[in-house]
Amino acid sequence: METLMSFVVGLLLASGVLVTIRLVRGPSMLDRAVALDALVAVVMAGTGVLTAVRQIPFYLPALLVLSFLGFTGSVSIARFLALRDEAGTDDADEGESPHAEGRNADGRRPEAGGDEQGSAG
Repeated sequence: METLMSFVVGLLLASGVLVTIRLVRGPSMLDRAVALDALVAVVMAGTGVLTAVRQIPFYLPALLVLSFLGFTGSVSIARFLALRDEAGTDDADEGESPHAEGRNADGRRPEAGGDEQGSAG
């Protein structure tokens, strides 16, 4: 059992180092996001191994919190990247056209009851 435990911990350490290298080197934001998600998974696996070996259920709530943080972090980063790609620029706010969502040429929304061309009566 001790040999298996040492082997698993060695694999987790090696994967943690490799994922950290990918997190630092990048090259893109998506690579860093995936590496951060993988690093959370490695930490969760290490915590699970620790819980199983010591037979102490104290760490199980920490696993739940880590899984929740990993999921919400991945979803929020994916949403940010999708908005950035949809805008077509590196900054999601720069790519909005003034005509998007029914805006006038000056970027404002038209008034609800008014007509800019005037009324016929």
